[in-house]
Amino acid sequence: MDGIVGMRVTLVVGVLLGFAIATILKKKEAPVAETTESKPQWWEVRKTLTGTQLQILQYMEAKKEASITQIQEQFSFIPDRELYYRLEQIVLMDFVFRGNKDGEVSYALNPSYSGTVEDDKTVMLSRD
Repeated sequence: MDGIVGMRVTLVVGVLLGFAIATILKKKEAPVAETTESKPQWWEVRKTLTGTQLQILQYMEAKKEASITQIQEQFSFIPDRELYYRLEQIVLMDFVFRGNKDGEVSYALNPSYSGTVEDDKTVMLSRD
């Protein structure tokens, strides 16, 4: 029982530490000269995703928006803690936004990224 509590504490501390580091690094970025294209380099960032993160992102690309329950059902083979961690990494990369809809945590695809994906004819999105 103590092992489970320890793992949960470690997960929470890890997520908080990752968020703190990302926030610090974001603030330390040097100002970039104005470019003609201010969009993030989505495809370069997308290449850094792990296999599981990419599967989750592809699901979100197809759905556009999903509740945590829907995502857990779709990825029932992934333990909840790991799924949450992978989702939070995708949120920190700005591919997906986390929100609250009807009293439940929900995730929605970033419209800026979504437009980029839909405009790229090399990406095959399923139409549900």
